[in-house]
Amino acid sequence: MFKLGWMLGKSVRLSAVLAAISASGILINLAYQWYVLTRVGPGSETDALFAGMMVPQLMLTIVAGSLSYVLVPILATADEDSRGGLAWTLYQGMALFWGTLAAVLIVLAPYWVPLTVPGFDPATKRLAVHLSRVQLIGLVFTGVAGVQAAAYQARHRFAAAEGGAVVAALAGFGFLLWGLPRMGITAAAWATVIRSGCQTVLQVPALGPYHRPARHPGLDLAWRRMLPLLSGASYYKADGFFDRLLASMGPPGALSLYHLSLQLYASAHTVLNRAVVAPAVPRLARTSAAGEWQDFMALSRRRLRAMLLITLGLVPVLLLAGRPVLAAMLAHGQFSPARIEELWLILVLLSGVWIGGAAGQVLSTSFYATGDTRTPTRIGVVGFSIAIALKLLAFWYFGILGLAVAASLYYLGNSVALLVTLRRDLRRASVSDELRILAPL
Repeated sequence: MFKLGWMLGKSVRLSAVLAAISASGILINLAYQWYVLTRVGPGSETDALFAGMMVPQLMLTIVAGSLSYVLVPILATADEDSRGGLAWTLYQGMALFWGTLAAVLIVLAPYWVPLTVPGFDPATKRLAVHLSRVQLIGLVFTGVAGVQAAAYQARHRFAAAEGGAVVAALAGFGFLLWGLPRMGITAAAWATVIRSGCQTVLQVPALGPYHRPARHPGLDLAWRRMLPLLSGASYYKADGFFDRLLASMGPPGALSLYHLSLQLYASAHTVLNRAVVAPAVPRLARTSAAGEWQDFMALSRRRLRAMLLITLGLVPVLLLAGRPVLAAMLAHGQFSPARIEELWLILVLLSGVWIGGAAGQVLSTSFYATGDTRTPTRIGVVGFSIAIALKLLAFWYFGILGLAVAASLYYLGNSVALLVTLRRDLRRASVSDELRILAPL
């Protein structure tokens, strides 16, 4: 009993430390957006800046996000030397991949960027092309950082992974403070490049002693698990891209407000994921590999309960205190009271994204920890197919507010489908193991 209490206390302390470090980095990143929006104001320039992030973010979500989900369980169950060799091989392979992709996208930016923002006027489209080219440089750094973060998590060095991100965020924000009055909105794009570059440099120790690229058995396993994610994620993880494409057809500033709302929730999700979900991944992977399904279910259930308690508890806070808090934070410079009211309403209507997204992180990670990447992908594909029609109708009749409601329904429905399917699959696995044990008797 004493040992169990000590372990629980240690887990709580680790979660608290990770939440504090991660929250610091997230607050700095939010301060970046706050400074840009209050100095420049929500409008065509900020719309172009955030539109320039759409394709790089989509690429990172599909590839880097999928790699992280797959790589942590594999590295967590490998010995130290094998782990280092696999991490360095993937790091160098990702650097080559992202570097080539970024170069191609930069050259072709005048052709593909206007297609992603059909509602922009010609001047705003040209600005979006310029800002996209700058931000694509950072795509290389952010792409390889996913391998470094996975290597840290597999070694249970969660604080080290978060600390580097905080220092890098400070460097990027410092450049923004210096550059925005001198370079205009272009400084905001360069600040993201500096932040991602610093983070990659600071996290090189995560990989351990250098290994030359080599064939590794973990590569085949990683590829087999990533393939369903890549094939499905390239479709259903275009959700944010699709939302911003619709928002670009709204009035000037609508895309900026919608993007800021999603970023606020995504930032909070990141804190919760790193504090609540990430520390559980290595243990989920080990209990799954050992067939200890009761322990697996108990751990997954505890993490899901914690996520729901936090997210549901904060919704009344948003309803009661959201407007005065936003006013205190944003009622400066070019951010008008009418824009603050619109932002608050969008946040309220997106509360389903807040709740469903947090729950979905626990449930998806539970699937990935068992090596099952196909089931969450299938659920995501079906859900997003339904959501496309729902979002088109909602935006057509109710504009940006209707889009927010449709996004909430999509996230909540997706998390319910994940929960029902995970419970069913775990019950089947538990019964199957019991029958296998009893068979010789």
